[in-house]
Amino acid sequence: MTAAGPLQGTEVLLAGRRTSAALLGRLLADLGARVVRLGPPPEGDGPFTRWLRAAAEPAAEPDGTARSLRRADVLVLDAEGDTRLTGLGLPPDELTRRHPDLVTVRLSAFGRTGPLGGTPATEVTLQALAGLTAATGAEGDPPVTSTVGLASRTACLSGLIGVVAGLVGRERGGGGDFLDIAELDSLLALTGTLLPSVALTGSPPRRTGNRHGMAAPWNTYPCRDSPVVICTMGDPMWRRLADVTGHGDLGEDPRFADTGARVRNADELDKLIGEWTRVRRAADVVARLQASGIPCAQIATPDEARHGAAARRRGLATGASAAPGSPLSSLVPKVTDGPSPRQGRLWERIPRGAPPLRGLRLLELGSYTAGPLAGRLLAQLGADVLKVEPPHGEGSRRLARPVGGVGYLYYVNNAGKRSCRLDLADAGDRGTFDRLLAGSDVVLTSLAADTLAAQGISPAQVLARHGTVHCTVTGHGLAAADRSVDTVIQAESGIMHLVGGRRGALRTPVSSADVLGAFLAAAAVTVATWVRLRTGRGCAADVALFDSAVWTTQEHWYDDGPAPAPRLLAAPDGTVLADTDRPLPGGGSVAAVLDAAHALGVPAAPLHDLARAVRHPQVRARRMVLTQRYADTDVLVTGDHLRSLIRESPPPACAPVHQDDPTWLPPVPTGGER
Repeated sequence: MTAAGPLQGTEVLLAGRRTSAALLGRLLADLGARVVRLGPPPEGDGPFTRWLRAAAEPAAEPDGTARSLRRADVLVLDAEGDTRLTGLGLPPDELTRRHPDLVTVRLSAFGRTGPLGGTPATEVTLQALAGLTAATGAEGDPPVTSTVGLASRTACLSGLIGVVAGLVGRERGGGGDFLDIAELDSLLALTGTLLPSVALTGSPPRRTGNRHGMAAPWNTYPCRDSPVVICTMGDPMWRRLADVTGHGDLGEDPRFADTGARVRNADELDKLIGEWTRVRRAADVVARLQASGIPCAQIATPDEARHGAAARRRGLATGASAAPGSPLSSLVPKVTDGPSPRQGRLWERIPRGAPPLRGLRLLELGSYTAGPLAGRLLAQLGADVLKVEPPHGEGSRRLARPVGGVGYLYYVNNAGKRSCRLDLADAGDRGTFDRLLAGSDVVLTSLAADTLAAQGISPAQVLARHGTVHCTVTGHGLAAADRSVDTVIQAESGIMHLVGGRRGALRTPVSSADVLGAFLAAAAVTVATWVRLRTGRGCAADVALFDSAVWTTQEHWYDDGPAPAPRLLAAPDGTVLADTDRPLPGGGSVAAVLDAAHALGVPAAPLHDLARAVRHPQVRARRMVLTQRYADTDVLVTGDHLRSLIRESPPPACAPVHQDDPTWLPPVPTGGER
C-alpha cells in the first residue's frame, strides 16, 4: 500500500482552485489518491501553479458531476465549487443526503457561517483581521505585513486531517462527513502564545520582534558577518549558554534564576549575549552553540533553503531544478514487516455521526507546542488523549504568564485531554506505562531521539512489541538527532526572510514552525492510522518541523523580487489593509473604506489587534475563541476549527491541570452497533 501511496484506491473530486484547496488536492495525489478536477484549474502559469495543477486530471465527462460523485470517496471544494454544486441542486444538506458516505471538505476564507461569508480575502487581509499583522514587527516600529502562507497551509493541513480521519471513521461505520474549514479559523487556532496578554490584561500582545514572550534569551544577535538566531527553553539550556558565552556565574544569578525572571530581564541578557556574538563569525557561533545543544541558526532565504541539502534529503525540493515536493517524509509512515496483534480500539465499530476517531487511545509524551497541539487536534476528532507527564509536570507548566501557578500555554494546548504523571525510570510507574502502551492505538511524542531511546520508547523499541502507530515530532526528523526550536526552523526555512528580509529578518508572531508542525503531525497520525486499519500493521511516522516550514515557503521560490506591499489606509476609527498596489479612495470610516474597496473587487480588512479580533462578530459566530475558568481566572483558549455540518462538536474540556489518572476511558456503548 505505501509503496504506491497510503491513499491508493481513493477517488477524490477537486472542485476548487483556491490555494488551500489546490494544495490539498496536491497532497492527496502525492499520497496515492486519484484526483479528478471538476471546474477550472488554479489561475496563473508560474512553476508553483503548474505544480499544483499537475496533481489533478480533468474530468472525463465535463457534465458528469452526478456520476463522478457516485464513484467518489472524497470531495474537496472551495466557496466557488460549493456555489457551482449548489447551482446543480446539491447544497450541503442535499449533497450529504444523496451521498451519505462521501467525505467532503470545504475550504474557504470564512466558512459557511458568520457575517463575513462570501467576502473576498487573501492571505494578508486574513492575517490583518486575525490580529497577526498588528503583532508582527519590533516594539515601537509599525506593524509588518507578511506573505508567509499561514492561512492557506493550516487550512490545507486541516483539510487533510479531516479527509483521512473521515475515511477512518467511514471504515469504522461512522458514515461520511462534511467539514467546513475556514482559513480565518485556522489562523486563530495558531494564536495560543498570543492569547495570555488579551486574557490576563485585556491588552493586545506587544510586538516583540524576534523575542519570545514566554522564554529568554531568545532573539536575533549580531555577528561580524551576518546575524544568528539563538533560542533557549528552560533552565538547563540557559546554564549551558551562560557557560559557553563565558558568563557561567550568571547561571544562578537571581535576575535570571527562572524563565519568568529571564523574560523580565531580557534586555540585559540580550546585551550580554550580543557582546559575545558580535566579535565572532556567524558560522563559528552556530557551530559552538549547536555542539552544546543550544538551538542556533543563520538566517536563510527561501532560495537558499530550497537548494540546501536538508530540503533535498526530506524530498521538499526534487529533481535537477529543485522543483517543489510535498512533505511526504513526514506524512508517509514506515510500516512493520508483518501484521501485528491487534490492540487498542481502532477496529471497534462506531455509530453514524460519531466523531471519526471516537475511542482511539492516544498516549502523548512531550512538551510545549508541537506535540501537545497535535494531540489536542486529534482529541477534537474524538481520540481519548492521555497525556503522560513526568513527575514534575510537562515543561509548559513552568512558562511565563502563569494562571494558578501553571503556565498559560498549558491550558491552550491541552484542553480536551486527560493526564497522568509517571516516572519511567521507576519500576512501578514503568509497569503502569507499559500496560497503557499495550492498550494504545497511537503513541505521539515530541521528545528527542536520544531521550526516546534512553526511555525505551523509540519507534523501533515500541513497534518491536506493539502493533500501534508511533509518531515523533522533531526539528529535522529523528535521524538528525538535534534539538531545534521554532524560531531556528523559521530562520533555516526562509520564513524569517520572507517576513523581514535578511538584515531585518523577523519571526512570525506565532510559533509558525511549531504550529504548522503540529498540524502536519496530526495529519501524519491520521494517515498512519488509515494504513494500520487497512493492513493490520504497526506504523512509524517521522515528522519534521522543517518540512512544514519549507513547504510553506514554496510558492515564493520563484519570486523575482518582493511582493507589492499592501496599502494601509487610515480612517478616523482605525486602519484598513487593502491587498493591492492600486490607489483607493480614502476618507470616511473603516466601514466606508471597506465598502469602497469591496465595490472595486479589492480584498481588504480592518487592521485589528488580537484584543479586537477575538471580539469580532465572525470569530464569535464561529466560536473560535472560548472562555474557560481556572483558579478564579478567565482563560481564553482557541476553539475547534475542524467544524462538521453533520456531527456535534462540543467545546473542549478544560486542560487536566490537577489530574493524575493513568487509565484509559472505558468503551462507550454504541447503541447496538457491532
